[in-house]
This record gives sequence, C-alpha cells and structure tokens, in this order.
Amino acid sequence: MQNEGDWEPVRLLSTAARLVRREVDNKLRAVGLTQERVTVLRVLLAEGPMRRAELARRLRVTAQTLGTALVSMAAQGLVEEVSAETVGRSGRWMAISERGQKLLADAENLEQDNSTAGIGPELRSELITLIRGLEHGKQQRPSGTPPAAARQDGNPLSAASEPPLPG
Repeated sequence: MQNEGDWEPVRLLSTAARLVRREVDNKLRAVGLTQERVTVLRVLLAEGPMRRAELARRLRVTAQTLGTALVSMAAQGLVEEVSAETVGRSGRWMAISERGQKLLADAENLEQDNSTAGIGPELRSELITLIRGLEHGKQQRPSGTPPAAARQDGNPLSAASEPPLPG
C-alpha cells in the first residue's frame, strides 16, 4: 500500500473530499438529505427564489447537474417552482418549500451535534484560500501560463491573500 505522504495533492484532496462527503451524507440520510441538497436549500433560504442558471452559478456547478438534482428535490418536496408573477420577473424560478425548510433545520441541528469530519477553522480557512486562489488564477491567467498558486515554496495555499469566506 502506498504511503499517503507520497500521494500527489489532487489525490489527497479528492480522497479527503470523498471521505468527508461520505461521513456527512451518512449523518444527513437520517433526515432524508445529502450535503449537496443541504447546500441548495441553504442558498435558496438565504437568497430567496432564483433562476436555475443563477443558482447553478452560485453553487459552482453546471446547469445540467443542478437541473437533475432539482427534479429529484422537487419530487421529494424540498423545492418548488414559483410563478414569475410571485417574484415579479419572467423566467422559471425555484424556491425552498416548507418541507425543505423543516428538513434543513433538522440537518443543521444534526450538524451542530456532530463536528464535520474534524474540519476545524484553520483547515476550513486554508481550503477557502485554495479555492479562491484556483478560481482567481483560472480567470486571470492567460492560456498556458502556470497558476499563481504554483509558487516556489510548493505550497499552493500560501499564494492567495484574500480573506476567508464567512461561516
């Protein structure tokens, strides 16, 4: 078996993400949710009804991926399509349902009772910095130019200087 210390960063991150997701999803199944669904519900609760394309952009997923999830979530009664008249703008708008609000509250109670796979504030801050640095580098960098995060010290986290995202 290969020592984790020898793994490339992509493998470390993807393995950690998969294991954390598995742990969180196992806890959330008790209330009929997954982490992805909780994230969608949180955005809709905080921001109110929004178009699918805007929701996908905020979640950093493709519209197709989100569309598939929203169909399933609507069938589960977590979200609902609201009329354009309700929001005062044209287009198809999605909102969190009353059932979605209740289950989200249940999920948040579970989250408060159990730490999320030992991810403390320091690691959370480092992950946010990594994400922002990679997104910033992707948007700013000409094709073929190495990312700004690829510094000589080899630490991609040390390249970004933006403050962490709130809670």
